[in-house]
Amino acid sequence: MDARAINAQMVAKLLATSGEPVPEGGYALRVIETRGRDSGAARRVPLAVVQREDRWYLVSPDRSRDWVRNLLETPACAVVEESTRLERHAEPADAIRAAAVVAQYLRSMTVPWAIEAFAVAQDATEEQIAPHLPGMAVFELREPA
Repeated sequence: MDARAINAQMVAKLLATSGEPVPEGGYALRVIETRGRDSGAARRVPLAVVQREDRWYLVSPDRSRDWVRNLLETPACAVVEESTRLERHAEPADAIRAAAVVAQYLRSMTVPWAIEAFAVAQDATEEQIAPHLPGMAVFELREPA
């Protein structure tokens, strides 16, 4: 099964249930809706939402992923759950905050393939993560202005 089919199955599963709360210092899976760069069509993808200091973040080990490129082009997005939709604005995090969020994400992640996608070890320090940030993406999900 290809990645799109797996993502579609996971999106359907997540939308069929109430999401668990996003724990401080951890993550919870959510459906994130972006707009396609060329089509403008809604694109839904299952992602881990990380909570740090009462703020929500999205993390990608690969800046070239479609959802990352969509958010860089159009930062308006939504966190979609079974019966709720939270409109958000995805703001790229500054390097200091991004390194801290990636370190927290890696420490809390339990899925081997998600950990292995990063160019750093699971126990990497913020200082070890910093040189790899240009290839990664970290967005803070803010309420729209």
